[in-house]
Amino acid sequence: MTGRSTSERAEALRASLLALTKSIEEEEASQRPKIDGVLPKHRLSAANLAHYIGLRKQDVRHLQLELAALGLSSLGRSEGYVHDALLRLLAWLSGERGDDLKADARLNRAKAEALLHANTRALFGPRPPDRHVYIMVTAPDAAQATTGWADEMLQAGADILRINGAHESPREWTAIASGFKSRAAALGKTGRVIVDLPGPKLRTEIRQFEEAVLHLPRCKDRFGRTVAPTPVLLVAEHKGGAQIPVPPEWLPQLATGDVIAMTDAGGRERALLVRGPAEGGVLAECDRSLYVTPGLALTWRRSDAVRARGQVGMLPARPGELRLDTGDAFLLNGSGQSENPALRVLAFPDARLLAQVQPGERVILDDGRLVAVVEEARSEGLLCRVQRALKSPTRLRSGKGVAFPDSTLSRGQLGQQDDVALQFALAHADGVGVSFVNSPQDVALIGERVKQAGRPGFGMILKLETRGAMRNLAGILFEALKYDPVGLMIARGDLAVELSFERLAEMQEELLWFGEACHLPVIWATQVLDTMAHSGLPTRAEVTDAAMSMRAECVMLNKGPYVATATRMLADIIRKMEGHQYKKRSLYRRLAVAQQAPTP
Repeated sequence: MTGRSTSERAEALRASLLALTKSIEEEEASQRPKIDGVLPKHRLSAANLAHYIGLRKQDVRHLQLELAALGLSSLGRSEGYVHDALLRLLAWLSGERGDDLKADARLNRAKAEALLHANTRALFGPRPPDRHVYIMVTAPDAAQATTGWADEMLQAGADILRINGAHESPREWTAIASGFKSRAAALGKTGRVIVDLPGPKLRTEIRQFEEAVLHLPRCKDRFGRTVAPTPVLLVAEHKGGAQIPVPPEWLPQLATGDVIAMTDAGGRERALLVRGPAEGGVLAECDRSLYVTPGLALTWRRSDAVRARGQVGMLPARPGELRLDTGDAFLLNGSGQSENPALRVLAFPDARLLAQVQPGERVILDDGRLVAVVEEARSEGLLCRVQRALKSPTRLRSGKGVAFPDSTLSRGQLGQQDDVALQFALAHADGVGVSFVNSPQDVALIGERVKQAGRPGFGMILKLETRGAMRNLAGILFEALKYDPVGLMIARGDLAVELSFERLAEMQEELLWFGEACHLPVIWATQVLDTMAHSGLPTRAEVTDAAMSMRAECVMLNKGPYVATATRMLADIIRKMEGHQYKKRSLYRRLAVAQQAPTP
């Protein structure tokens, strides 16, 4: 528009804004069945979501620059009230007063912010007194989640406790939840509890087992010098750790000073010196490291005389490992077995989900260390070929995560552990985290169960962590607005694996915008101050990430030995940053550096 007069530029802008307004109104009309299907209290939010979808179907970057050049709103902060923002710009360009435009009936900025705040409080409880962003912490195991731990976390700034339903059982969850709630009440805090459903177990297993080998290393210092004998417990049956099963009849007869000799699995002569009875067996020592396998010959001596001969008992076999390189093929199926003994096989226990994966789609293993593609769907499983390996070769162990970023997966039903966790949450918690949401049907699956339970105020947090969730985001959000209270979680760990780290940076911004468009609170999650929580010292990148996180309504920390210190630091960062920024809007408080500027 260079070279035009101001009036000509204004008229061109008005025409563009009229066309954009028509576009979002048409989007609202096309989404009318979905808008009418949400809860009455969410109708304005659903309509605005349709407006925002209509806006983001257009490329309005040039229009934004032109609006900014005239000193007008560039629409860059209008996610929560799109229609109102456009009508106000049109009114100004037409010489009218935007304040008089049916302000009582239309969703404006003040109403949009009020809706977001109300939905946030409904899900998370009363706002913390010194900040508007809540802090969620992940509970450790029940043995560590003592009342002292709860006091420390609550005093550090934790507002919400997350219990991972993939670990432990309702007995432990009850102790964790009741302890946290009781200490929160004693400290005058709400202390809400959210239980994460495990979701589909997206992990592979290796069903081929290696020969059991027990390695007992020598005790050495940092220079490699032996500083103490290696302790060994002689037992009748191996139950874990540094235990060697010997003939059971030997145990009550072994005396201090006796020696049990062997040639270990590496062909080296070793001797175990008996020290005496101990809890669960007989304590012995070896001054060298040793490798033990089942069936090794043992000779029991006392004062150089042979008392008896026997052999090492059973040791637990462990799953083997696969070594995969670029170009290698492997089979993915439910059994972990194949008729072809030369073919490497991985088991994926949920055959129902596996059946939804198609040839040509990618399979990502162990957080991206291996990337493969499905070449063929065979009767015994999916034949996959490695496209990229982190190392040459890459070792893959049992229990590592797997992602199907190109596949449209829908759970269709709750797994047994999901059902146990949901029933516990409905009885003892304030809300539930829905893992691996891929479609509107996944939202309805849990939402309808919550409705049937008759728990008013019971919350539902949708964990957005898959490519399917991004592909179906609009439908997921319209479905979410059928329930109350509800929120969104940006689960950045799994999302990064599915989308790539480069795409994650862009996608987490988009999720924040869409959350604001439908006035639902957003949780910023995964690896926030993670190094701090585990070591007590943060990285510079983590501090910057924590500062960015306060644009969400809640920030989640994972567990670690220094998580209370990390919580305290996060609360301090949020308090300071709230003086500078709210959502995407910069706030200009007085700055000390400006006060210290030299006067002329």
